[in-house]
Amino acid sequence: MRRFSVCSFIVACCALVAAAQSSSHQYITVVAEPDHADWTYHVGEEAHITAYAIKENARMAGTTISYSYGPDKLDAVYNGTVTTDASGVAHFTVPAAKAPGFTSVRVKVELDGRTYSSMTNLAADPFDIKPTTTMPADFEQFWNEAIAKAAQVPMMPTLRHNAEQSNDRVDVYYLRLQSYRRGNFVYGVLTVPKTPGRKPAILRLPGAAVRSFTGPNELAYQGYVVLEIGVHGIPVDQSQEIYRQLEAGALSGYTTIGIDNRDTYYYKRAILGCVRAVDYLCTRPDVDSTRIATYGGSQGGMLSIITAALSPKVRALFAYFPAFCELTGYYHGRGGGWPHLFRNPAEPNLEARMAVSRYYDTVNFARLLKVPGFYAWGYNDPACCPTSTFSAYNVITAPKTLEVGRDTGHWLYPWQVDDAHAWLKKQLGVE
Repeated sequence: MRRFSVCSFIVACCALVAAAQSSSHQYITVVAEPDHADWTYHVGEEAHITAYAIKENARMAGTTISYSYGPDKLDAVYNGTVTTDASGVAHFTVPAAKAPGFTSVRVKVELDGRTYSSMTNLAADPFDIKPTTTMPADFEQFWNEAIAKAAQVPMMPTLRHNAEQSNDRVDVYYLRLQSYRRGNFVYGVLTVPKTPGRKPAILRLPGAAVRSFTGPNELAYQGYVVLEIGVHGIPVDQSQEIYRQLEAGALSGYTTIGIDNRDTYYYKRAILGCVRAVDYLCTRPDVDSTRIATYGGSQGGMLSIITAALSPKVRALFAYFPAFCELTGYYHGRGGGWPHLFRNPAEPNLEARMAVSRYYDTVNFARLLKVPGFYAWGYNDPACCPTSTFSAYNVITAPKTLEVGRDTGHWLYPWQVDDAHAWLKKQLGVE
């Protein structure tokens, strides 16, 4: 029986919010059931789909189901309809894939002016998917020089104890570190267990948003010093109204700010801030600097991989549905990862922007990984589509473990989180 920890519950619930708002508890549930239970086929093998709609726990007979299929994240190449028989089922076939990748099968039912729908992504030899992005010849030189330059900037850490968030088991602090250049800071929340001795540490990296952070981080109750940082260079303890204004104003569309130049792109400062956060953890007397891991999902999954690739002080990583994989995918006629850049072939300065993206694409950092990693995602993720995440996973030569919850979207099941936590404990020697 799978374990279900408090921490996994929190992670899973946060990720489930979007899914719950969009698809759970529909009055009618529409299903496209593949004839392969694992939703996975070989190139050249067609898929046979059983379609049905369930209302009040019963399959609906004589119901018209509209269906479509096409490449992951791209327009459908075929639309059709089938009608369920007396037992409430109908059938259609999806042609064989000609190359490794994913095909999105969508089904929907319309009733009383409402539309009920779902998606099933079928895989064709997913472990053979190859990325379209390439690594620039000076990729490692670029990042090594940037890290070396940033290392010359004094860290100047400041800590503010938060008595309200602390308790008899952990202390919580708000942290500020100077990073990248003078006057540029990384802000975060540090949770430190009150147990004696040097402890392993986790750098928790954020998904895409402009928001506050609070403590204590639940992972600290498992014995880790946990540092959770933001990536925007702004304090993480302000009112939500301030973050709403920033998200609608100065930080609106931050994923494309400065993208015309590799030195001005928004994520350069963010990535160097992550490396600086690892450096800070190594300075703490209560941290065992030989036992540090990165941890995050979506944008945080991207940063978890990147930080582990760039910092030799990271010994393990957990990345779930990482973003920024295969940024050039759409340009090559296939699905790309969040934030779905370069979909418009008429985009200004497109070639230069794609050239910049290669210095930030998660795939190219994945090529450099030397430490073991635990990865998790699903086939039905609409944000970090599986075509993109498998593109990154398949180039990793370091030890790797992947757990796929095939019907998951941009969220994880609690068992995936629990298994990742058990893996981290083993990697970092936590009893």
